[in-house]
Amino acid sequence: MVSVVIPTYNAGHYLPKLIPALKKQTLEHELIIIDSESTDDSAIYFKENSIPYTSIDKISFNHGATRNLGLKLSSSNIVVFLTQDALPADQYTLERLVNCLEKDERIAMAYGRQLPYDDTDVFGRFARLANYPAESLLKDKSLISKLGIKTCSCSNSFAVYKKDLMELVSLFPDDTILGEDVTVAAKFILSGYAISYCAEAQVFHSHTYSISEEFGRYFDIGVFHRQQNNVLKYFNGAESEGLRYVLQESKFLIQNKAFQQLPMQLLRTIAKFAGYKLGFNYQQLPKRLKVLFSMHKSFWK
Repeated sequence: MVSVVIPTYNAGHYLPKLIPALKKQTLEHELIIIDSESTDDSAIYFKENSIPYTSIDKISFNHGATRNLGLKLSSSNIVVFLTQDALPADQYTLERLVNCLEKDERIAMAYGRQLPYDDTDVFGRFARLANYPAESLLKDKSLISKLGIKTCSCSNSFAVYKKDLMELVSLFPDDTILGEDVTVAAKFILSGYAISYCAEAQVFHSHTYSISEEFGRYFDIGVFHRQQNNVLKYFNGAESEGLRYVLQESKFLIQNKAFQQLPMQLLRTIAKFAGYKLGFNYQQLPKRLKVLFSMHKSFWK
């Protein structure tokens, strides 16, 4: 038995596919849903399908604190986190992820591959291919000099943790704008543990972001990097990794004959860079601008 924790908010669009996919999983699990006062028909779906859930105030949601609540509610030492828009690719998704966690006693957490949905734009597809390749990888302290910030890269959209080891690194940060998963991964690596990227465990999960959304997302990433600098400072190269990503993205567009998207890529790159720089220096901005720029506006309230 493992525990599967899913924070939800207005998930009614996703639940009719997500819940049946979870019921088909070969790995037995308990389902823990934490709902942030959804205003759609999520509660009706839960009731009609006899799915218990825990309700929290919308204003109290935080990427770290809410997942810590999920850890507290879980009855297993093995805890999987999913987001409401991450759909298991097949019935072996959970089993394969948990098996990756158990391959080496040094592994404290594992995260799986995210595949793009069919309707994802070319930028969203590249993001999934670049960040979630077809080859698995075990990452530990020895790779920091080679991989830099990507050593602790991971995603709670589809990840599994050993709860007893989470307690050794003080759980997720309970007041973070995002990146609670990366913070814990970094702490694990610095403490001598390893994290596993498990390419054979797969979900469908992707986004199509507008330029303004990219700006807001990278503003929040900049805020996160500033807030967690005491941990992330050991993982060099966030900006150099960004440049490498842009060059690879350009190559992908050319290879796929999406030449008309190159001007759009330039605009998106400028938006990301500006957002990141402003976010990293968020302490110098008035609150109204932080709220305006941020994708996660409720964090500032």
